[in-house]
Amino acid sequence: MRVLLSILLIASATMANAQSMNTLNLMPVPKSLAVENGRFQLTAGFAITVKSDKKDSILLKAVNRMFQTLNRRSGLYFRQEIISPEDHQDSAGMIVRVKQKAAMTIGVDESYQVRVTNKQLSLDANTTIGALRGLETILQLLSLDEAGFYFPLVTIQDAPRFVWRGLMIDVARHFIPMEVIKRNVEAMAAVRMNVLHLHLSDDQGFRVESKLYPRLQSMGSDGAFYTQAEIRELIQFAGERGILIVPEFDMPGHASSWFAGYPELATKPGAYKPGMPYKIDRSKPVSVMSVMQLIQTTPFPSFNPVKESVYNFLDRFIGEMSALFPAPYFHIGADENNGVAWKQDSAIVAFMRKNKMADTHELQAYFADRVQKLVMKYGKKTIGWEEVFSKNLSRDVVVQVWSPMSPPSLAQQIAAHGNPMILSKGFYLDLFMPASIHYKTEFPSDGFLGGEAAQWTEIADAENIETRIWPRAAAIAERFWSPKSVVDVTDMYRRLFIISGQLNESGLMHEANYNRMVSRFAAGYNDHAARTLMDVLPPVKGYKRLFGLMAQPEAVSYPTAPLVRAADIARIDPQVKWAFRNNVSEYVHSKSAGSERAIRDQLVIWSANDKLLEPLFKSSALAREITEHSKNLSALSKACLEALDMMQAGKKPDAQWLTGKKQLLESAKGTYGEVELSVLPELSSLITGQWSELPESYPVF
Repeated sequence: MRVLLSILLIASATMANAQSMNTLNLMPVPKSLAVENGRFQLTAGFAITVKSDKKDSILLKAVNRMFQTLNRRSGLYFRQEIISPEDHQDSAGMIVRVKQKAAMTIGVDESYQVRVTNKQLSLDANTTIGALRGLETILQLLSLDEAGFYFPLVTIQDAPRFVWRGLMIDVARHFIPMEVIKRNVEAMAAVRMNVLHLHLSDDQGFRVESKLYPRLQSMGSDGAFYTQAEIRELIQFAGERGILIVPEFDMPGHASSWFAGYPELATKPGAYKPGMPYKIDRSKPVSVMSVMQLIQTTPFPSFNPVKESVYNFLDRFIGEMSALFPAPYFHIGADENNGVAWKQDSAIVAFMRKNKMADTHELQAYFADRVQKLVMKYGKKTIGWEEVFSKNLSRDVVVQVWSPMSPPSLAQQIAAHGNPMILSKGFYLDLFMPASIHYKTEFPSDGFLGGEAAQWTEIADAENIETRIWPRAAAIAERFWSPKSVVDVTDMYRRLFIISGQLNESGLMHEANYNRMVSRFAAGYNDHAARTLMDVLPPVKGYKRLFGLMAQPEAVSYPTAPLVRAADIARIDPQVKWAFRNNVSEYVHSKSAGSERAIRDQLVIWSANDKLLEPLFKSSALAREITEHSKNLSALSKACLEALDMMQAGKKPDAQWLTGKKQLLESAKGTYGEVELSVLPELSSLITGQWSELPESYPVF
């Protein structure tokens, strides 16, 4: 309750500023929001009436969930126990009116209107799904001050910018248990996302039960997979929250786990097992160029595209999975197949020659076309990553644009061809970019259904995945829902950390798991000091961490290897950094006394922290990776305190002092333990007296 009260007090304290920008503490920002003076006071007599189809169980469950959340947050012990279709009090504190019972599907009307007067809240929607979105908005409106819990007086008219607002979770490389997936579903619903795309197969694992082909899971999953009963339960759970589950089974590449049980499907004969499809020579330095060469020249395991038995197998498999997953979309992957294995097979080369195929790209297009027809046979639309696109691709296929290296003209070319698209380029969460970078990503052309944030799991597992996805995914959700004109990064961060606190209170484990991982890292020494340092050490950005993993001993890359280094634990977009940045900005630009006090308090903590961590650094090899960051943070904090003292005394730092501190700033830019010191721009601003802007983008390589 203490954490919740802090969240609500922060929300109330920032209300006046938020109202001037018409965002309150809402995320995503509604299409239209008008705020009036006054309030609706929440009391124990608060009750809800629902006017809708009495058989709309999805709506009634959602209203009751919202009601109980309000009850827990306020602690008012509402006198109404359960909301039922028979409750018809026009004088109730809240009225929900829904015209049409509807389940989630792409294109369903998700619009809603919320009106709060000093006497009543009203939620009106054309469909059940629109009402679900409005209920989440009402929860975010709840505020607290000295007079108690209340709702501000507002009129909201809202509808999403895009119909597809997704999150992709890779459950193949590291298996993610069902309870974690469900927590992510609830967080997605809170920020109005509507598609959970599950990457269910890759080289490292096949993660769903097939009754027709049981060796897929028995030999391809190392025992970690979802049963069909669990999948059906997840689909119902997500559907009740307005979220569609879209399955992905990657082919023709990324397929080692398929071949563990059914090697006859593969281009090359031999025994297969789940795992990395290539070996890295760790005796030599691993570089971007060496990794690229490995990717381009290795004959990766891939389906044999010229054997009819492969398509017979896929026909039955797609039929089984289409029945299990009712969503009208089926993702076939179709990415990152270099074609080397095909070029090395004489029968495949002969097939290409006979059919006048110029290269393996045309052969992949042939494979994708055959699979697309199988998907269509079962009443589904095919989705594929951008490599699926070709000049003869069926216009029914949805193309997911993803590669950071693909030119903007690719999306324009796909749009001109008539294929709908989903944008993931700019929304890859596993590249460790701050939320601001994702937030500023724009759609490169028309023709997009929407976008998907993507969380791959080479270096994420069940324990840290929630810290990798949240709260940054909420900023991406706003980019997918809110009008294009909503672009204020500072206000986004203000709201993002409030929403993060609400997600934590609602059961998401991004905060609890972070704290537990830091405590383990501290190994019985000073937890608080370890957290103080870790709070400002995000992982290095881009693919550097993935390449770094390739340079580690092989045992570190096993799917069973623990993710316990500082880079596995550290927050990607630390709230401490943004709070400190706001204070430094205010001080540099206006010499605010309040901001100076806050800055000094933080610098005193940082300057003393290294000493507190010395016993840990002496004892723990994991902790010693970040020793230099600790020393640099302490030294720079002391320098900043000196700078503040000089400024307060009306003195300017001499050239020798300034030169020495600039050298220290430069040396602190080094990467240790694959994490970096995030507050360097702000520390630099205090030392030099010049405001340091942040980059508009960061390199991915």
